[in-house]
Amino acid sequence: MTQYMAERLAQFCDGLRFEAIPGDVVEKAKMHLLDVVGVCIGSTRIDFGRSALDLVQGWGGAPEATLIGGTQKVPVQHAALGNGILGHGQDYDDTHTEAVVHPSAALVPVALALAEKTGCSGREMLTALVAGFEATIRIALPALNRIHLRGFHTTSVAATFGAALISARLERIGCARAVQALGIGGSFASGLLECVPAGSGAKRLHAGWGAMCGILATRFAQADFTGPASIFEGKLGVYNSFLRGEALDLDLVFRQLGATWETLDIRPKLYPCCHYLQAFIDCAAQLRGEVRTEDITAISCRIAAGAVNMVCEPWTKKLEPLTGYDARFSLPFAVALMLIRGKAGVAEFSAEVAAQSQIRALMNKVSYRIEPGYEVKDMPGWVEVTLRDGSRRQREVPEVRGDAAHPIAASELLEKFNANASFVAASGRERIVNAILALERAPDIGALMAALADIETAPSVR
Repeated sequence: MTQYMAERLAQFCDGLRFEAIPGDVVEKAKMHLLDVVGVCIGSTRIDFGRSALDLVQGWGGAPEATLIGGTQKVPVQHAALGNGILGHGQDYDDTHTEAVVHPSAALVPVALALAEKTGCSGREMLTALVAGFEATIRIALPALNRIHLRGFHTTSVAATFGAALISARLERIGCARAVQALGIGGSFASGLLECVPAGSGAKRLHAGWGAMCGILATRFAQADFTGPASIFEGKLGVYNSFLRGEALDLDLVFRQLGATWETLDIRPKLYPCCHYLQAFIDCAAQLRGEVRTEDITAISCRIAAGAVNMVCEPWTKKLEPLTGYDARFSLPFAVALMLIRGKAGVAEFSAEVAAQSQIRALMNKVSYRIEPGYEVKDMPGWVEVTLRDGSRRQREVPEVRGDAAHPIAASELLEKFNANASFVAASGRERIVNAILALERAPDIGALMAALADIETAPSVR
């Protein structure tokens, strides 16, 4: 009898052993952990982060896991929710660009919370995290961005299942109940993207929501609730419900599973905005040294069709971002920002910068068109500026960096971590970094969580 997909995924995640994971995959997983922890720390100084911490801490409950920047421990599902919001809320978290899913912001909070609660070793936590990465990415791969185009956020759909598998492994509930947890998780998987064109901040909740729902699905399975083993391929399962009528290659989910590691192709971000904008910012950075902004009469961009709904539509709103969060999804803002300021960090993605007359004037010179040869998985960008004398300058970034073929150096990610956690004492940052880099040798993750509990936060800055 042919196995259901849920059964095969549960067996892979439950049976994976640390020794079977290549060393470069382990190192990449640790760097993603460091990266998202740094983003979480930085988010504790931003208004949405403080609001999330206050809300989650106010719920009370069993003191099981640490909220980064919080003052007390909370239930594991609440810690995963809160830390997931911190990790994704700036849109500074990594992406597997072919699956179009943000794995670390959703799954690192789950692994941290469950490892802290269960007292498992750092090696076991890393194994569960890599298993969750692989499952989440592979569940999303057959869709190839089409879940996004149907209006759902792939992260909060696919990561719910990865979170359930991490939780099931670290809670040691066994394969049979892990399958039930996946089936139950299908009733929780959601995340509408109307929040992006509408200019609301609800997308900030999506990674944390998937994280919390995966843990809750496992809890329900432990309590003998059942879910359909056919949750993925069934008539009313994930693929037929989210992508009804689409032709899908479901073999992608298991192709070279355990031999080819999708974790290596998760791409971190170097700018705190939508991943579709990263290449355009790099293009603008290259052009900035060649032109004066006052000489620019027009800016033309070429973009992949699948990226338009996130950073170009509706264009009138993209030309007038009202908040720093709006600006993180605006193509004209991203290009104008780098051309004028020469940097695009956390401080630059603010309502105040977005309202500046010089920025707005240059944004109004930006236009875009779809480049048929571009694929979303590469997240490419092309920018051309036309000058007063009629001459033109152009730059293209055909693929954003960060995957196995175009890596971002560990030193760059460490620099990003230190920038995000700049308000933490150097000794505190060093404790966190050292604990993460030595995680596979740690008997538990107590030292890491103690270091994260010790950070001091300042009042909200936005």
